[in-house]
Amino acid sequence: MKKIILILIATIMTGCAMQKKELSPFDRFLAEVGKAGSPAQKQALAEAFYASLQPSTYPIFPDDTTYIMIFKGEKDSVGVLGDMNNWTQPDWMTRIAGTDLFYSRGKAPVTARLEYWFVFGKNSLWAVDPLNPAKALNGFGELSELAMPGYEQHPFFAEYRSGRKGSPEQLKVHEIDSRALGYSHTLHVYVPSGSSPAGGFPVLYLQDGLDYVEFAQVPQMLDQLIASGAVQPLIAVFVTPPNRFQPGMPNRMTEYGMNEEYVRFFADELVPFIEARYPARRSPDARLVAGDSFGGLISAFIPFMRPEVFGNGCSQSGYVSFRGDSLIKLYRETSRRPIRLYVDVGTYEENVGASFLPAAETNFTEGNRRFNKVLREAGYDFVYREYPEGHTWGNWRRHLIDALIWFFPGEKP
Repeated sequence: MKKIILILIATIMTGCAMQKKELSPFDRFLAEVGKAGSPAQKQALAEAFYASLQPSTYPIFPDDTTYIMIFKGEKDSVGVLGDMNNWTQPDWMTRIAGTDLFYSRGKAPVTARLEYWFVFGKNSLWAVDPLNPAKALNGFGELSELAMPGYEQHPFFAEYRSGRKGSPEQLKVHEIDSRALGYSHTLHVYVPSGSSPAGGFPVLYLQDGLDYVEFAQVPQMLDQLIASGAVQPLIAVFVTPPNRFQPGMPNRMTEYGMNEEYVRFFADELVPFIEARYPARRSPDARLVAGDSFGGLISAFIPFMRPEVFGNGCSQSGYVSFRGDSLIKLYRETSRRPIRLYVDVGTYEENVGASFLPAAETNFTEGNRRFNKVLREAGYDFVYREYPEGHTWGNWRRHLIDALIWFFPGEKP
C-alpha cells in the first residue's frame, strides 16, 4: 500500500511539472532585465534583444492568440492605435524600467489580421511600426499589418505586402457625362486577354474605383484569378467618385447614400456606355456591382432598385446602418427581388467613422448582422461572412476574391 501511495505522489508531481508553463523568450528577457543591477546593464540587455528581432520573428507571438509589439526610442509615451481598439483610445505601451524599450501585449483570434499605427502622446501624428515590414494602404497612407499565426496570406498579394500600390497602367480610361447627376465620372476599364466568349464577358462594376485599383490591386488580382481558372474571364469597370480625397461636393458620400439619381446613372447611362464599347454579356446575372463601406451600401441598393439590370450585388463592410437602417428596412418591408448578394464584414468594425457618423450607426458589425438576419428571413440567395479583421483595404482585397469565385466561378476551384 505504501508503495502504491508513493507511485501516486510521484505521478502527481510529474504531472504538475509538465503543466508548468515555460516562459516565452520575451518573458525570459523581461526577467533578465529585472535582475540586472545597473541601468547600463539593463540597457545593454535591451539593445541585444532589440537587435535580435528580425522580420520573421516580429511581431512576437508567445502563443497563437497573443501578440507583443516593441518600440525602441526616447519617447515619453508610445501607444498602439488600430483595429484592435477600434481606432478609439490607444493601447499604451509599458516602458521597461532602465531602458528605452517599450512593449505592449494583446490578444486576438488566431486567424485575425489587424492594421495599426504607433502614436507618441495623445495628440501626436501617427507612424508605422519601424520593426514591421508588412504594410497596408488606405487614403491616409501606410499602416502596419499584424497578421496572427493562423491568418493565411494570399499569394496573389506577396509583392504588395510592403505597401506597394496597384497600378492602373493596363486599364483603358474613359470620361462619361451623366444627365442624371449633372456631372461626369472618370472610368478605368479592365479587359481580360484573349478572345471574348460567345455572348460576351460578365462585368464587375466597382465603386471607389481607383481605391480598388491602388489599395486592393484588383487588376493584378484579376490577372491571376483568371489565369488560374478560379474565375471566368471578366471585364471590370472602376468608377471613381468626384473629389476623391477632397472636401468638395459632390463626392462618394453624396453618391452612395442611397441616391436614386446615382442608381439611374449606373443602370441607364453607365451600363449602356460600357456595353456599346466592350464585349459584355447583356443580362442581369452577368452584371455585378460591388463596393466597400459607403460603397457597399450603394452596391446593395442598386440591384434592389434595378434588378432587371443588376442581378448581383457585393457589399464589403457595407454601411447598412445608414439613416437608421434604411436599407435593411427596405429589404425587410418589400417583396424579395430576384438578385444574389454577397455580404461580408469584419468583427473589428464596431466603431467605424466615430468622428463623423451618428453614434447609433457606427457599429458596422452589428448592422451587417441585422442585414444578414433580414436576408435570411426573406429567403434571398446570398452569402454572409464575418472575418476577424477591421474596416480596411487589406480585408476587402482578400475577400473580394471569395466573392468573385462565388459569383463567377471558373473551370478550376
